[in-house]
Amino acid sequence: MKRFFVFTLIALFTTTCFLLKRIGSVRKECFISHLIVVVVFVVSSICVKGVSAQKILSQTGFENYTARQKKSVFQPSTDPVKIGKKSLSIFSDKLNEFHLWARGLKTDKPIVSIEFWVYIERGRQSFRVSIHSTEDDFEIDAGGPYIGWRAGVVHCHVHQGNPWRKIGNFPVDKWQYVRIVSDFEKNVFDFYMGNNRRTALAARPRKDLPFQGAAHASRARWFVISAVEMTARGYMDDLLIYEGEEPLHLAVEPTAKLTTTWGRIKQQ
Repeated sequence: MKRFFVFTLIALFTTTCFLLKRIGSVRKECFISHLIVVVVFVVSSICVKGVSAQKILSQTGFENYTARQKKSVFQPSTDPVKIGKKSLSIFSDKLNEFHLWARGLKTDKPIVSIEFWVYIERGRQSFRVSIHSTEDDFEIDAGGPYIGWRAGVVHCHVHQGNPWRKIGNFPVDKWQYVRIVSDFEKNVFDFYMGNNRRTALAARPRKDLPFQGAAHASRARWFVISAVEMTARGYMDDLLIYEGEEPLHLAVEPTAKLTTTWGRIKQQ
């Protein structure tokens, strides 16, 4: 897409120079005015098409987040924070209690990208994230990526063979940027990470990692954070979920309507 913009502008500039040499000085000003209008129209049309191709499904910096329960394991935090004044603190050390924080997604596209800042304190087990395709509600064993942090390693869970598979080493007590691209037709996802968004997007990803199980449908419906028997507190900041596998250019964000449907926090 970027190359197309460049080639288009070069072609228009070249055409302008060529024609200006062949028109009189009287007509030159009028011609330039019309040409500017054409250029703006063409470039604007291309940009609008590029923006509409990807829709933001959910976006939050947790600035307005409040816990639904006083003793919820999902609490707004002012320390540590990566962006703004708040982040989401996640911690539950209770045995046999499974806590979920969920956000509903509305899309018919098979590929969904999820980005966020994450901070994992030193310890053993921290929280997990997953993406599900069930329609009415989410199930913890539903098909989709299921990713967790444990003892300086990020890994994924699958319902076959060795259940926990290492994705890579993950630094503790330090903010990292994560991007997960899930394909609900192929039942695989790609995992990116880096010290910031720029380095994460440019990093070589772990590609074609398996879903926990086959997706129930070829689109995502839920993004879920789960907490159970944790020994390492985790934090999340600046969550962004959108359609497609191409990274959004955040300098000029689409003005798509944000999804505000929330799943209830559950305990089992």
